Amino acid sequence: MTETEDTGKQEERKLTPRTIVTIAAAIVIISIGVYVFYDLNGHSLDPTDREAIIILTDSMDGDNTEYAIHSFPMHTMVMVKHLSEEEKKELKVGDVISFHYKDKHKDILIHHRIIAVHFDDGYVNTQGDNRDVKELVFLEDINGEVVGTNHWLGEVAYFVKTNVFFILAAFCVLMILWILKDEFPRKKTPKEV
Repeated sequence: MTETEDTGKQEERKLTPRTIVTIAAAIVIISIGVYVFYDLNGHSLDPTDREAIIILTDSMDGDNTEYAIHSFPMHTMVMVKHLSEEEKKELKVGDVISFHYKDKHKDILIHHRIIAVHFDDGYVNTQGDNRDVKELVFLEDINGEVVGTNHWLGEVAYFVKTNVFFILAAFCVLMILWILKDEFPRKKTPKEV
């Protein structure tokens, strides 16, 4: 190997400022993503038996409480931990649960706070923080426990979900413009002439 070839390989290995900034930005973005997941997931990095759900009503948009899971507004993303039958019996007053409400035509998931437990009789009473109506929920209808919430992430996810056509259309237009940018010559400024 000649000295010139060796020098050329050394120059290729150098990190440019652009590469360093790209790596730093990637580390920051990944770190933020991990933190948001950790916070939303009830301060756990364990993704098993979890489900992220966007809340579509304001039934839990009440005054803040002293409980671990505070009231949350519409379009909040909640992380629900699915519970075994034994874990359901460990629920307590103040926990927010996800449960199945069977309407005449469909099965709806509702997320309300437990206000009373009656494990011997096989049910709990729940109520939304912004509702006056109390529900009787049988243990077999409980889907899981809400372990984390994130309103900002829910708003972004809801916006994307409800505007997916417009987002895709804007992305396609931008891609077409980027592809065609070389087809139209740029006017030279007086300094470039």
